[in-house]
Amino acid sequence: MISLDKTILDTGSASARRMIEYGKHDELFIIVPANKEMQVDLSPTVHVNSVGGNKACQFFGLYWLGLKLIKEKNIQHITSQDPFFIGLIGWRLSRRAHVPLEVQLHGDFYGSNYYRRSGIANAVRYYIGLFVIAHADRVRCVGERIKRSLVVRGISEEKIIVQPVRVNTEYIKGYQPKFDIHAKYPDARIIFLCLGRLDPVKNIPWLVKVFAEVSYTHPNVLLLIVGDGVERDRIVQLIKQLGMEKNIKMEGWTSDPYSYLKSADCLLFPSLSEGYGMVVVEALAAGRRVIMNDVGVANFEVVPSENVAIVPVGDKKQFKNAIESVCG
Repeated sequence: MISLDKTILDTGSASARRMIEYGKHDELFIIVPANKEMQVDLSPTVHVNSVGGNKACQFFGLYWLGLKLIKEKNIQHITSQDPFFIGLIGWRLSRRAHVPLEVQLHGDFYGSNYYRRSGIANAVRYYIGLFVIAHADRVRCVGERIKRSLVVRGISEEKIIVQPVRVNTEYIKGYQPKFDIHAKYPDARIIFLCLGRLDPVKNIPWLVKVFAEVSYTHPNVLLLIVGDGVERDRIVQLIKQLGMEKNIKMEGWTSDPYSYLKSADCLLFPSLSEGYGMVVVEALAAGRRVIMNDVGVANFEVVPSENVAIVPVGDKKQFKNAIESVCG
């Protein structure tokens, strides 16, 4: 497995535990780029090796390390976490060693023009990904939406496997919250939650503007944004600029998302593009209402219902109306 997830090196991380589960079926050798060279055995059958150096050193280091492992360990299958630069490494290793290549696709990179038009780096990744996917022996994606976007672009449906993200819904249903956000924000009659990475594709500044309009006519509602990322400073400044400090609050990354989901009234999911959208499934398992853009699981694994409102991407009016319908 070729991965970018450095947390696999941490034996106590969720990623490491997931790899250990995979290793119960087959012996697994994982290579990742990191700050330095390391070797960690997560279990008797799961082994992690990292390469250090700058980006170029890591790129070629992963290739040569992969080639060494293939020869020494009799590797029979290669899987790449994504179809981009590490996918390119996987493709070259597959060609060189005559070993089948599986490419994993966790994001809906080909369902819209968002990634192709969001900067030169993403445009390069876009076309590298198409090349790698076309030459892979198998493509594993997390949702039906991604599969359909690939078929439209000429990828053979026969080599695409849909394997959704596993969500332990029963665990979430029975989870006892460690805290209640209504107790923390007692002045809020209704609390809307936005939970996740603060990345441009998550479209949080757009949501802040929509919610600002809602709060003008519903002053006792609150939007709580929980997460961290590159957009944080921009979002903080926008909230101040709009004078929304009372109605929009921000909290950092949390290790207990289920307590937030269990005590909020409604999850807002304004992403511009999404491969799956696990937090949506988690919110529904927690018994929350969801208002989301038509991305990821929307209209596939999750359909409109009394608790689910699905809005066309970028439709500010419909998103606002959906929020106000919860406000009453």
